[in-house]
Amino acid sequence: MRKSEHNGGSSIKKQTKISTPMVTDFGIRKISNQNFSKVITLPKTALENCGGIRTSKFRVELVQEKGKRFIKLSPVKGGRK
Repeated sequence: MRKSEHNGGSSIKKQTKISTPMVTDFGIRKISNQNFSKVITLPKTALENCGGIRTSKFRVELVQEKGKRFIKLSPVKGGRK
């Protein structure tokens, strides 16, 4: 009896998955002046939901892509001491 060979690559279709980013709206926030800085307050739960990391330091980046500009916050590990 002869084993039948199957070319697994020919029957598999490549699926391209286009993911859209999930956006959570925290509403309209007022910009306050504090000395020579501008301050925007965020809900405590918003920062806690950034991956469950308990930190007090975040990397702040201005992202510019496809004609849009937004501020990106990323938690920094080891920020709380």
